[in-house]
Amino acid sequence: MSLFWQQDFLARVSMNFDDNVNRPQRSNHLWCVLSVLLLISCSNAVAQGAVPSELIRYADVVFYNGQVLTADADKNFTVAEAVAVRDEKILAVGTSKRILQLAGQSTRRIDLRGRSLTPGFIYSDGDNSVPAGDILKDSQWGGTIHPHLGGETIDQALATLSFVVGKEGKTGEPMFFNLSDSWASVAMKSWDLATLDEVAPEIPIAVYLDSSYGLVNTAMIELAIKKGFPRDHFHLDRDSNGNYTGRAGAQLVGFVGREVRPWPDASWFDDVAIPGAVETLAKYARHGVTVATGHMSAPTMTVLNRLFHDGDGRKLAIRVYPGLDFLRQNPEGEKYLKRIGNLVDFSLTDDRGPMVTIVGASVGPHSGSPDAAASLLTIEAKTRVIPELSPNAHGYNRWTAEWFTNLGQGDLTPLQQTQTDYHNVLLARQHGWNVTGVHNMGSDAIRLAMQNVAAAEQQHNMYVRKLWRPQGFDHNIDWTPEVFEFYRAHPELRELIRFGVSLRTGINQRDARPLGIENVIEAQYGREGLERMAPLRTLMQNDIPFHIEGTEPEDDSEYPTWYMQLAVTRMSEDGDVVAPQEALDREAALLALTRWPARFIGAGDSMGSIEPGKLADLVVFDGDIMGVPIDRLADLKPVLTMVGGKVAYESPGL
Repeated sequence: MSLFWQQDFLARVSMNFDDNVNRPQRSNHLWCVLSVLLLISCSNAVAQGAVPSELIRYADVVFYNGQVLTADADKNFTVAEAVAVRDEKILAVGTSKRILQLAGQSTRRIDLRGRSLTPGFIYSDGDNSVPAGDILKDSQWGGTIHPHLGGETIDQALATLSFVVGKEGKTGEPMFFNLSDSWASVAMKSWDLATLDEVAPEIPIAVYLDSSYGLVNTAMIELAIKKGFPRDHFHLDRDSNGNYTGRAGAQLVGFVGREVRPWPDASWFDDVAIPGAVETLAKYARHGVTVATGHMSAPTMTVLNRLFHDGDGRKLAIRVYPGLDFLRQNPEGEKYLKRIGNLVDFSLTDDRGPMVTIVGASVGPHSGSPDAAASLLTIEAKTRVIPELSPNAHGYNRWTAEWFTNLGQGDLTPLQQTQTDYHNVLLARQHGWNVTGVHNMGSDAIRLAMQNVAAAEQQHNMYVRKLWRPQGFDHNIDWTPEVFEFYRAHPELRELIRFGVSLRTGINQRDARPLGIENVIEAQYGREGLERMAPLRTLMQNDIPFHIEGTEPEDDSEYPTWYMQLAVTRMSEDGDVVAPQEALDREAALLALTRWPARFIGAGDSMGSIEPGKLADLVVFDGDIMGVPIDRLADLKPVLTMVGGKVAYESPGL
C-alpha cells in the first residue's frame, strides 16, 4: 500500500466520519479500521524515511522499579519510581508503567529492584581533585612537586630543609617548602630571616606555614622585588629599624607562589599530573560524585583542558567547575582583570553537557583552620590559648597579615586596604566576577565575608550590573548570634551569598599529632565552643542558604552516605555526639549534598535534582538510603554513576 494511497484513504474516511459526528451512534468498526491504517501508515512512513528519527526516538536508558529521590524541592520533594534518560538530559520522571512506555528496542532498561536513585552529588571542596590544584603552597624544586616538609620535632624539620637545599639546590633557582601545619606556630617564633639565610645564602627559598603566611630568605625577597612585588608593601615585614624579618603576609606569599614559582616541568604533567587527575576523577565517579568544584590554579586548568581534548574526553570522568585562583593573594589584581575581562560561565562541552565551567574567581582565605597557627578568626575568644599550636585568642586575619602586623581589617589605612584580598573582592565584583571556593571558617571571618560582599554591591562604575552566579564562601563552621544578626540586618545578602559547611572539621575534630594535641576545637574553645560548630538545623531555621561540603574521596570510605549519616547523627568518629539538636533529617541531608551545592555554584537550573530537562547526573545505590538503619547508612555505596546520560562508573553488582 503506497504512502500516498494511505494518506488519501485516511482523509476520505475522516471526511465521512466528520459528516456523521452528530449521529446518535458511532461506528466502533470505523475506529478499528482507522487504528489499523494509522499503524500501517506510521510504520511505512518510518521505513521510507518520511519521518525524521529525531522526532520519534525512544529513551536511551530507563531506570524503573526503584526509589527515585528527586530532590526537586527544598521540602517534601517528590519520590518517584522511574526515570527516562535521552541524550545528556532527563526525559521524564514518573511511575514505572509510564516510563517503560518510553523504552524502545535499543533502550537500556535498568531494574532498580527497590534501590535508591539520587541526583549526582556535588562536592565543593574539590581543590585537590586535580594535582596542582593548590600549587600556591606546594613543596617544589627540581621541576616537580614534593611532599610536605616534616619531622618529629621542629629541629628535625629544619635539618630536613637544610639537607634538601644542600643536596638539590642550585644557585639562583628558587625552592619552595610546605611545612606541616602543626609546626607553623613554632616556626613563627623560632625561625626568621637569619635562619633561612644560613640554610640558603644564595638560593631563594620560601617556607609556607600555610597558604597565606610564610617565611622567606633574603635571596627570595630580592627575587620577588625584582619580579615586581612592591618594595613598600606592608605584607613584606620589617623590624623597627627597617630591616627585613623574613616574615611574609598573604600577598607576598601569593606573589612568590604564582609569579616567582616556575611551573613544574612538562614531564611532571605527563607522568604525574595527568595520571593522577584521571585516577582521582575516576574515584569521584565511584563515590557518586558528578561535580567537583573549588578554587583551582592555572596548572589545573591546563590539566583539565588536556583531559577534555584527549581522545573521547572520557578521562575527564566527572564535571569540574573551578573558581579560578588568579585573584588569590594577588597584589596586582586590577592588572589581571584588565587583561582577561570576564570569563564566568566559559565552558568545555561535549555530549554529556558542560564538563568544565568557570564558576567564578577565588581569593585567599582570611580565616585559618582550628589546627593551624592562624586559627579560626572568631568573635568569641578561645577558652584556652595553646601557644605552640596557635598563640592568639581570636585568631589572625590572614588578609591583613595580622600575625605580625597586629592589624585587623578595620585598622588598615586606605592604601593598605587596597593591598589585601578584601580589595580584590571589590575589583572582582566591578568586573562581574563572583568569588567562590573561598575558605572561611570562623565567626568573625563569616561576618567579614558578608560585609565585603555588601560593600562590593555599593560600588559605582560596574561593568556587569548583576552577577550571574552567587558569591560563595566555604568551610564556615563557627556561627554565633552576631553572625545571624548581621545576616538578618542585610536582606540583600539572601540573593548574593551562599555558604558551605565542613562537617569533617566541625564535628570530626582534627588532631595536632606532632604536638600531642587531640580534638583541637574542644581543646581551644571548650565543649560549648564545639557545640556551636556547624549548626545545620539553626541555619535552616534562619533560611541561610548552605550546603554540606564534600572533599576528595578516600579509596573505599566516606561515600556521600557517610556525610549524610554524619549530618543526621552528628556522631564523630570517636563516638562523640556533638550538638544533636542541630541534626538534619535524611531528606535535608540529601538536599545538602545535591540540590543546595548546585545552588552554591549557581547551577540549580541544570543540576542538583532529578527533573525533566536537567542534566542526567544520576547515582544508583546498593540499597535504600531512606530506609536502612541510620547506623548503617554510611555502608551504602554507589553501584552506578551517570554523568550527562553516560555511565561514568558501573559496579559488576548492578
